[in-house]
Amino acid sequence: MKIALLTIHGADNYGATLQAYATQRKLELLGHKVEIVDLDIPNPYSSLKGVLLYPKHLKFEQFRKKHYHHLTRHYNSLQELQDNPPVVDCYMVGSDQTWNPDITRDKAKAFFLDFGDDKVIRTCYAPSFGMQKWEEGPWIATVDAKRLLHRFDMICVREDDGVRILSETFGLDDVTQVIDPVLHFDDYHELVGNVSQTNELILYKLTNSEEFYEKARHIADDLSLVARSIGSIRRISGIKCGYPEGVEAWIRRIAGAKYVMTDSFHGMVFSILYRRQFIMYARSPKLTNRMVSLLKLLGIEDRIVVGTATADEIRKKLMEPIEYNKVHERLELLRADSTAYLMGLNDIKK
Repeated sequence: MKIALLTIHGADNYGATLQAYATQRKLELLGHKVEIVDLDIPNPYSSLKGVLLYPKHLKFEQFRKKHYHHLTRHYNSLQELQDNPPVVDCYMVGSDQTWNPDITRDKAKAFFLDFGDDKVIRTCYAPSFGMQKWEEGPWIATVDAKRLLHRFDMICVREDDGVRILSETFGLDDVTQVIDPVLHFDDYHELVGNVSQTNELILYKLTNSEEFYEKARHIADDLSLVARSIGSIRRISGIKCGYPEGVEAWIRRIAGAKYVMTDSFHGMVFSILYRRQFIMYARSPKLTNRMVSLLKLLGIEDRIVVGTATADEIRKKLMEPIEYNKVHERLELLRADSTAYLMGLNDIKK
């Protein structure tokens, strides 16, 4: 089957880039031909920030050129997509926060597949709303989202909150919960090769917090570790920084870490894949629903640490060993269920 995959593929973000790569890879392993819909979502940076982040952008561009196998023509708007949609058997949206209008903004309707012929299969894989409840906003009306969602032939989401939103807000009850595509693979050896173990406390923090870094320095000193911040241009006293890491180097840092502290969903995901001792540093309850949902499925929701926790409390949690054999047994079952969902594409008749 030829699939046009609509996802957030062009952002200079490690999680977004790797979920697009993993979705493409999984679908290709199942025998499909995949082309990523090249819909433009501009980075919301100021001109100064854009200049500062340009070295990082170049490394992401290198990764995309090497690993995204097929892209459609470039689209600048929903109207362009509606006027000349990809000619394929199936439109698929996901994963990541593709159903979060605060991210997709004026392209929101595109991510609810508001284009193309009704004869084309419409489905999704692991989309996330990125919120605990649906909120009416300026980018897409609830009535329009509902109409478009009811055109889907198969539907799934990544989090339990998404299952509830689809049921309570949009009247859809036949919904499958699946795992993030990155979790379909045991490791990413094809990207990073063999990984060397280090004596580092890796810090991947999406939002700045002096308190977070102060606690991290304290923990690193107590455990005789090297504290290293990854994926960020910030320079913090007493903490190493190798900015800008490419995508592969970012994976290696997490995979080889002694411990990981992060507030990122995909920082957490790669910690789990590579069996690292980690904590999820909760920024706010509103922003952690995606993390809580996965950790509950894997039986390790206790790895969440609230921002008010002391350095000693965080250190104690980091040093509590995760029973990764049990975690990965659960993960294998979740992979099987998620693969079964994707296999269902072959049963759709239009």
